[in-house]
This record gives sequence, C-alpha cells and structure tokens, in this order.
Amino acid sequence: MLKDIGERLFTLIPVLLAVSLITFTLGSMSSGDTARTLAEKKYDRPTYEQIEEIRVEMGFDRPVLVRYLSWLKDALRGDLGFSYSNDRPVVEEIVRYFPKTLQLALLALLFLVIISFTLGILSAVFSDSWIDKVSRIYCFWSVSMPEFWLGLILLYIFGARLGLISVLGGSSMKFPIIPALTMSICSGGIYVRLIRTNMEEVLNKGYIRAARAKGVSEYKIITKHALKNATLPVINKLGIGFGSLLAGSAIIESIFSWNGLGNLALESVKLKDYPVVQGYVLFMAVLMVLINLTVDIVCGIIDPRLRYE
Repeated sequence: MLKDIGERLFTLIPVLLAVSLITFTLGSMSSGDTARTLAEKKYDRPTYEQIEEIRVEMGFDRPVLVRYLSWLKDALRGDLGFSYSNDRPVVEEIVRYFPKTLQLALLALLFLVIISFTLGILSAVFSDSWIDKVSRIYCFWSVSMPEFWLGLILLYIFGARLGLISVLGGSSMKFPIIPALTMSICSGGIYVRLIRTNMEEVLNKGYIRAARAKGVSEYKIITKHALKNATLPVINKLGIGFGSLLAGSAIIESIFSWNGLGNLALESVKLKDYPVVQGYVLFMAVLMVLINLTVDIVCGIIDPRLRYE
C-alpha cells in the first residue's frame, strides 16, 4: 500500500508543475501593465521613471521563464509571494480565508449526501412510481440549471423577501446553509442517477433474489446487502465532487458575500493581484490531487481488488 501511494505521488508531480507553469504564464500574458497598477497605488500620478523603477524592482523586466523559475523556487519553500493589494503574504491570505470555503464545502457535501442517497435509494426501490418520476424530473432540472441562477433566486427569496439572510454581506451568516444548499441542489442530479442505477443493478442480482426467497426482510436486504455493494462507485464520485465543491465555490461565495477563498480569488482577478491568483490555483491543484489520492486509498481499503487495477 505504501509503495502504491509513493508511486501515485511521484506521478502527480508533473501535473502540479504543469498547472503552476500554465497559471504563471497566463497571469504574465494577461492584459494591463502590472507595474503601472502598482505604481499608481504608490504614487498619485506616477511618472514613466517611477513606473520603470517599480518594473525593475518587482522583476517584471525579466523573461517569463526566469520569473517562473524564481517563483517556483520560492513556492517550494512555502513562499508564494506577497499580495499586491495589501502587501500580506499570499500563504497567510490562503490560511485566513480557506476555513470559510472548507465550511461551505463540507456543509454542501452533507446536503448532497442526504439529497442524493434519499432520492437515489427511493427511486431504485420504488422504480417507475411517482417517487421515481419526481426524482427523474429533479435530475434533469439539476444538471440543466446554473448555480448562479439558483443562487440569485434563493438570495432574493430568503434575503430580499424573507430577510432570513444578509443580502449585502456574509458577516451575519454564521452557517452558510442557503449557499451550501444551492451548491448541493445543482450537483445532486448526477449522484441521484448514479445511486439509482447502482442500486437497481444490485437489487436484480441473484443473491438478492435468494435472500428474498429465504424470507429476509426488505429493509435488511437494502441496508445490509444492496446499499453496501452499490456505495463504492458513489464514494469515488463523492470524493471528486468534494474537490469540485471546494474549487468551484467562487461564484456562490461572491453571490452570497461569503468571505471565503473563492471570493478572494475573484476579487484578486478584478484587482490584477496575480500572486494571490497563482497561489489560489496552485493550492487548489494540490488539494485536488490529495483528495483524489485519499479517495483511491479509501476505495482500495474497502475493496482490495481495486489496488491491482
């Protein structure tokens, strides 16, 4: 097991290097003069000489590859540079804002598990019933609806009309229930169909029919036999989905003014604060890699046959 983990980590190193190189290159190629932007923050009306001084001081006059190698060398030591907007270390900004994003993603994952398992199991057990039809409608509606649209609708209902959440800021919102519910509703359709398909396939297996013939109760058949065997593919998908919830929460955080890492990244894009953007992308890439590795390990522990595939 340890050897397999080491091999997987070694093969993921080129992926992280490619992500960092692409992110740094795209940031360097973006429109606008970063040196001028920084000079305008330092001087009211910067002269050409002052702009060039900032350019040389920040190293913007050097080739992109040279700057990337210098940045990568610092990043390997845990130094992602300083934010252009507030001169704080990027690592401190990530540590400061990430707990909010993690809280939102964990709550969304909880809602996602409740919604998907409830509808998926019920639609498989009561196939072609009204429950199954409602589940199919929800699945189609879920995968077709953009998160930002549902977020704006829920913000209008629970914020502007009912006054249950703050419309202008997230400081008064202790638990991001509505933002998390928005993310889980828009992601749930895929998991409902996956659980339904797996459950329906398992319920038609020979050993399930044998258990029914022996008089085993339907509750025990579903909970002790069918659900256990139908859960493994869902665990793999949920692990990847959790990474997507973490990395894809920026729009929802912006809509509900939730001060998480995604909202920080969007604001940094607006301000052309490229060190924060580069640090955010690299951090999320590392996080996704670690989540995928953890999911593979967990699935290998549950089903040892997967270790040799």
